[in-house]
Amino acid sequence: MSVIRLLPEHIANQIAAGEVVQRPSSVVKELMENAIDAHAKTIKVVIKDAGRTLIQLIDDGDGMNSVDSKSCFDRHATSKIEHVDDLFRLKTKGFRGEALASIAAIAQVVLKTKKSDQEIGHLVEIESSKITKSGEIVCSNGSNFEIKNLFFNVPARRNFLKSDYVEFGHIREEFIRIALAHPECHLILIHNNEEVYQLQPGILRKRISDIFGKSMNEKLVPVEEESDIIKIAGYVGKPDIARKTRGEQYFFVNNRYFKDSYLNHAITKSFEGLVPEKSFPSYFIFLEIDPSKIDVNIHPTKTEIKFEEDRFIYAILLSATKQALGKYNISPTLDFDLETSFDIPSSYRKNDVVEPQININPSFNPFHKFAKSDFNQTNSSKIHEQGFGKAITNEEDWDNFYSIKNSEEAVQQNIALNDEFSQIPHYLIRGKYLLTNCKSGVLVIHIRRATERIHYEKLLRDFVNSPINAQMLLFPIIKILPNEDLVIWQENKSLLEQLGFKGEIVQNELQLVSAPSIINEEQIDTCLSELIQLLVHKEIDKGDLAHQVVSIIAKSSSRTASIQVQEQAIALVNELFQLTDHTVTVAGKAILKTITIEEIGLKFK
Repeated sequence: MSVIRLLPEHIANQIAAGEVVQRPSSVVKELMENAIDAHAKTIKVVIKDAGRTLIQLIDDGDGMNSVDSKSCFDRHATSKIEHVDDLFRLKTKGFRGEALASIAAIAQVVLKTKKSDQEIGHLVEIESSKITKSGEIVCSNGSNFEIKNLFFNVPARRNFLKSDYVEFGHIREEFIRIALAHPECHLILIHNNEEVYQLQPGILRKRISDIFGKSMNEKLVPVEEESDIIKIAGYVGKPDIARKTRGEQYFFVNNRYFKDSYLNHAITKSFEGLVPEKSFPSYFIFLEIDPSKIDVNIHPTKTEIKFEEDRFIYAILLSATKQALGKYNISPTLDFDLETSFDIPSSYRKNDVVEPQININPSFNPFHKFAKSDFNQTNSSKIHEQGFGKAITNEEDWDNFYSIKNSEEAVQQNIALNDEFSQIPHYLIRGKYLLTNCKSGVLVIHIRRATERIHYEKLLRDFVNSPINAQMLLFPIIKILPNEDLVIWQENKSLLEQLGFKGEIVQNELQLVSAPSIINEEQIDTCLSELIQLLVHKEIDKGDLAHQVVSIIAKSSSRTASIQVQEQAIALVNELFQLTDHTVTVAGKAILKTITIEEIGLKFK
């Protein structure tokens, strides 16, 4: 008895749909690409419940006649290719003819469409790949697709979907990719009756600013290059907007979005020395290349592309980006022909030029050694002004002054022997470290790490019992976040609020209104970026997550830790030694080090 048999058509269609329609955003992508291929100039996308209930796309493209309005739902039915050679010179976004067939297999679809040269439009209703209704209808030119109850007949797939905010985040990202590729189109996105984007036609730079905020406009550096192999155009972001997480990084080839780690490395390499380690520059790069030299059909979602001459493209892209950064004075250059007047702030350009005045003492001689007999009240006041700290009234003062002026070591010794350090225990403060005597030699305490450990223990106790103390910001901090980070924020909103971070999301901006009171305002942005980067990594164990996020806040709060007086040193050490573990930070870095007498002795051999 044979065991191989043909699958029923409805099962085959659902399997095929699984490759094309992974989530609601897949539907939005396919419908928008079809609208672009149909020469639409205005595309309106209406979403309800993150696409679960409704995905509607209305365009003013070419539309379809009665026959095409039905056959477009057949598998492998396409208007994009006629011959096998067409696969190697594709200029359209869709070409396999599987999108609408796949959507129709797992949703209830209503299509209203009309060609501009026809007086009447056509209606098609289809469910589970079967046409349930068709006929004529009065409608506008173009196409109007309504995709209702996605995955209604595949409950397992529907249950697999994430929260509405996560799913809509994916929809928004697909919308943004197409919006960037086609700034000439008028694009509208509405979710649950709220307008998310209303993007008017314009140039690429304006489109980027409309999506990512007006402040982005002045942060863009143009990149242009043209060779026999490839034409490159677009923008990279200035180093100061580089992020700790991958944000605005967009590659397009022949106006098709794609991902490529190899070419991404070319951009990253061009920013070497300009951005901090583990930071990611922003870019919006468009490649134009002969379609026969790329393969776009190596991945079901068509986001991975194989280039025939990838090594040459890498070199050209690296060179073009470096040249752009140098041309706009982003990277260090020596240009003796540069017009320096452009560096003058505009508020000063109308002011008269005034020669700077320098006050000098013409009788000052650094090599002259004052005699004690030269001392008088006038010299005393001058010396007082020069920083000795008090007027010289006797010969002992004179000797002290003379030794200090000629020896930095004497100055340090003077401080160390000051009354402030006469109490026990003795803590000698040296900027980053505290030094004190101990049985075996000298104990060195790392001030910042000690502060970090103290803050960590305190924050963890507070976090377990109640939300961490937060302070309302005088003015909200506006932070433009990439779509992925917005999703992460919303998914972890309750956790972040318990940590003291409260804010609202408006389009692609996070408006932060409060932060943990333990953090200085200058450290808030860095701390928040590190937190989001941590939350992106889903593999972190839930039990360890709280420890890690508290550790980040503690580290941020201790970055500017310093001690100026003996009382502060004593308080820090007392707090530190009350902790169960006071020897290392959460990351395992040493807080205390002992330098033995023997080790000190070896320095003098």
